[in-house]
Amino acid sequence: MALSYPPEWSSSESVTVCGMGGSAIAGDLLSGLVAAQEGVPVRVVRGFDFPFRIDSRSLIIVCSYSGDTRETISLFHKAITANARIIVAAGGGLIAQEATRAGMPLLKVDIPGEPRSAVGYNLMLLLSALNQLGLWSISQAEVTVSLEALARQATSLEEEQASGGNPAKDLALQLHEKLIMVYGGGLFSGLARRWKTQLNENGKVWAWHEEIPELLHNAVEAYGSLPEIKKGLSAVMLRPNLEDDPAADHYQVVEELLKSNAIPLHLVQPPEGLPPLGQLLTTMMLGDYVSYYLAILQGVDPSPTPNIVLGKERLEKLGDG
Repeated sequence: MALSYPPEWSSSESVTVCGMGGSAIAGDLLSGLVAAQEGVPVRVVRGFDFPFRIDSRSLIIVCSYSGDTRETISLFHKAITANARIIVAAGGGLIAQEATRAGMPLLKVDIPGEPRSAVGYNLMLLLSALNQLGLWSISQAEVTVSLEALARQATSLEEEQASGGNPAKDLALQLHEKLIMVYGGGLFSGLARRWKTQLNENGKVWAWHEEIPELLHNAVEAYGSLPEIKKGLSAVMLRPNLEDDPAADHYQVVEELLKSNAIPLHLVQPPEGLPPLGQLLTTMMLGDYVSYYLAILQGVDPSPTPNIVLGKERLEKLGDG
């Protein structure tokens, strides 16, 4: 049964998604998708504080897979203090408990696995909420086409498909033992971050992300330096397939600069005809599989994140001190 929201929430002029890690990534993807289809502006806040004023007209979506993320709890409580319009997306924990007691709309993240594995689920929950509020719209046909494309792609990426006919395995082989730069813009700005974090968490490899067109104003100036490091670099460009893309020339120039500086480039672009949601989901799945196959190439288990766990344990001890 769909949740009900106060009628005045439909007048919200912007949406702020609060979260950390994989829970915040859903907000990044939401922001790019809604912007591409001219919906209400979506911002993402990571950390303990809002970098802007919020009040009773602010729509805040609090995302936490565990419901116990300390930074997100801080933002949640600040939103309550500001009497903001609050929607909670959580799997349980303190945030879900407090939201339930307060009668806040609760989107239950009911999926097993690590937080990063729930990003697609989270995204669809958030999209449904905005659609119901009338802050963004998507047709059932677009959703159906997107999910069908995702199902077809899953078949081509699974382990039984050998390299040479498996795009994820092929790209993982090319990226193995490289320092990976992930580039994306517009619809794929948040997706570039998702690829980066999956390469870090699943693949256990060094990777970072940059946004197009911003990187043309700074990052490209480093292309010609430190040749001993440059030998280990490899760039992945995530390029949406959109008509009249204002960043089209920027993608081309970045490609030219990479080539002139002898830095390998791997272009990832969804096929023509897919709606923005389908482009986002299929390109995200490809990145997830690439990170998985990189872990296999390295002989490591992609699931455990011992350094993240250690960091959380240290924070708990310091907080108790």
